[in-house]
Amino acid sequence: MQKEDLIKGTFVLWISGIIAKFLGIFFRIPLTNLIGEEGIGLYQLTYPLYTMLLALSAGIPTAISKMISERTAIYRNKEAHRIFKAAFFLLLIFGSITSACIIIFAWNIINGLGWSSYAYYSLLGISLAPFFTCILSAFKGYFQGLRYMQLPAVSQVVEQAVRVIVGVSLAYFLLPYGIHASAGGASFGAAAGSLAGALLLAAYYKKMKLYYEDSEPSKSYSDIIFEILKIALPISLAQAMSSLMSLIDSAIVPKLLIKSGYSYQSATVLYGQLTGKAFVLISVPLTISNSLSQNTVPEIAASFALSNKKKLNKSVADSYKLALLLVLPACAGLYALAKPIMGLIFQNMSDGWEMLQILSIAAVFITIAQTSTSILNGVGKTLAPMYAILIGVAVKIAFCYAFIPQTNLNIKAAAYGTLFSYLIISIIDIFMVYKYTDIKINLFKIALSPVICTLAMIFSVVVVYNSVYNLLYKNGISTIISILAGIIVYFICILATKTMSLKEIKAVLKR
Repeated sequence: MQKEDLIKGTFVLWISGIIAKFLGIFFRIPLTNLIGEEGIGLYQLTYPLYTMLLALSAGIPTAISKMISERTAIYRNKEAHRIFKAAFFLLLIFGSITSACIIIFAWNIINGLGWSSYAYYSLLGISLAPFFTCILSAFKGYFQGLRYMQLPAVSQVVEQAVRVIVGVSLAYFLLPYGIHASAGGASFGAAAGSLAGALLLAAYYKKMKLYYEDSEPSKSYSDIIFEILKIALPISLAQAMSSLMSLIDSAIVPKLLIKSGYSYQSATVLYGQLTGKAFVLISVPLTISNSLSQNTVPEIAASFALSNKKKLNKSVADSYKLALLLVLPACAGLYALAKPIMGLIFQNMSDGWEMLQILSIAAVFITIAQTSTSILNGVGKTLAPMYAILIGVAVKIAFCYAFIPQTNLNIKAAAYGTLFSYLIISIIDIFMVYKYTDIKINLFKIALSPVICTLAMIFSVVVVYNSVYNLLYKNGISTIISILAGIIVYFICILATKTMSLKEIKAVLKR
């Protein structure tokens, strides 16, 4: 199987991520119809806890990817193999403890975070997901470190497909027992999907083990574990604090809404609009960011390990260029067509489109922050991003407490809090990338062409949507046609401005 470079690997992961995200979005359509916005609120309530717990282990897959990429670059395959085995053992332990704690302390968690008692079923439904996801992430880190991006990409699609099938099926069969039971069934889809993805990668791992001679020198397992933890802990803390943004929303947003005069049901509905609709849609452009981040760490690490300053400079520049080139048009499209897209996806339930607009701007800064964090992780500065995120979390909390109780903002204040916190985080992260990598790139020049192309695209999207809608008076058709028109215009603009040539695009697709 062929290894991929930064651009090719990113496109492979991006395409699979887009497919997976669209499966996730269409998962919400039948789920929303089954359990409504209140049920979606219950489903989403426990999800941030799951993601934060996983974030505590997120540094280990990144460490696997970085360390294996470094070792294979200098032909130390035996040590690379040991790195995977040691990391797998650590993740297995963490996943087991995390899942057990969710099951045992479910009511303590619910009471401590002030959730509704109906969230118990969603919490139980998601309880096994950390165990299977930890196993899956170990294999993903291994293949990403070897820069075989196709396998993690395929596993991502399989994971999401199984999640959709199992989640929707259980939600349907459990609906007679109440919305809360149905939401719990939907939550179990995450565990089923992770198990399917892990089984797929485990099968390929047996066929693609690293070849090495027993006589090769290698560090001991204890030294390797120490190195893994040294890299992983700062990354995990930074990821956990980033996931804390979502947990803050689930812990304080409904309570603040109730405090400002909303009923419990209304607060749950508004929270469902924020997390179950707006956040879900911005996860599509953020898939690009995640794909790039997964591929950036091993690419940067290999260049850094070989002290190849020219390649390092190019990899950093390509990372930012790809991020902006792919994320800007997606975010701008969500902003311009927020209400039509929300109505199309959620079948005329377009409430929450204002939050989608706010979060679509935030997604640009989230992408810049994630790209910068991956670069810093690749050069070994794993502690640096944690300080930026810590400041961002403080901004988020302060913003929520200050503005959610105001009736003119209410739930939108949570979205604005995310926007301003990531704006600050991205600025700090870019500064640290320049400081620690000593790169010689001009971010303004890198951003200028994607911005021009995006502006041209947005103009065409708005004109086409209004023209088609005024002719047919059908939102769905108008939205789809305007999106397709925007894609064509953006592609033409990319070629016209020589941001990427047709030859370069063909070369990427052929590699």
